[in-house]
Amino acid sequence: MRRFRLLLRWIPLIALVSLGCGREPARVDNPGAAKLRVVTSFLPMQAHTRAITGDLAIVEQLLSGDTGPHDFQLTPSDVRRVADADLLIVNGAGLEAWLDDLIASVGRPGLQVVDASADLRLRKNPPALGGTDAGEPGGNPHTWLDPVLCQQQVRTILDALRQADPGNEAAYEANSNAYLERLRDLDAEFRAVLDPLPAKNLVTFHDAFPYLAARYGLHYVGCVAEFPEKDPSPAQLAALLDAIRDANAHVLFAESGYAPELLKRIADQTGAKVSELDTLEIGQGDASAYLDRMRANLAALQAAFARPRPQGP
Repeated sequence: MRRFRLLLRWIPLIALVSLGCGREPARVDNPGAAKLRVVTSFLPMQAHTRAITGDLAIVEQLLSGDTGPHDFQLTPSDVRRVADADLLIVNGAGLEAWLDDLIASVGRPGLQVVDASADLRLRKNPPALGGTDAGEPGGNPHTWLDPVLCQQQVRTILDALRQADPGNEAAYEANSNAYLERLRDLDAEFRAVLDPLPAKNLVTFHDAFPYLAARYGLHYVGCVAEFPEKDPSPAQLAALLDAIRDANAHVLFAESGYAPELLKRIADQTGAKVSELDTLEIGQGDASAYLDRMRANLAALQAAFARPRPQGP
């Protein structure tokens, strides 16, 4: 998993900005009532929450721009947004390692923090190819990249919304059921596309995809870099090249938002090609963002693993 530094920048506080939901919303039963205020950590949590709430709640994403949850830099405006919220929804599983500092800065004992991965069984972190360690200690936090585990996260978010805003429970339930159906369709698409493909040796830039690989029968050979910011030593690079050749891995998957120079060097020396997968860690999320970006990942996997067409007559 990625390392990061937590940096608290003291800048003027800013007001909350409410965000649209990107789909036809449910209607507010009592237009005069104050809406539930929810802050989510990053794109998947934002997309799931917006899909459930429609326009019944004010849902704002804490991370913005090109910042991911591993290297988020907390500011006073973030503290203010969370202080004004009724719920803070996070992926959990250790992903938002800055969470304790944020909660301490907010200083609100009554703030409800929803850990969407609380009921999930975590997988171990895989070792880096060419490395000497057995992988980072603790469970891998990238649970949202499995569309089946993602459905449990949605149910956890739904439970928290119903408890915090019982007046809109029926609408939340209906929206959640519709969204869960779309997630089940996404899972079926992954199975239908990936099951018949030939050799599916998955080599990724860092350890973000063990859940996806386990769910859909991909052979997770390993990750190239223990941390995206850290290149392997010459000895590790040599071992890495040997491991990729031994695994007969023909595709190396770079990560959206990070330059793939290291993978290009490895590909040049192993004859592999470089493709790209999206961890969904960067960007804003409307109600369809998770579905859209996971389908883009499916298309990338299909193109990478498809059997090459014969050349010429």
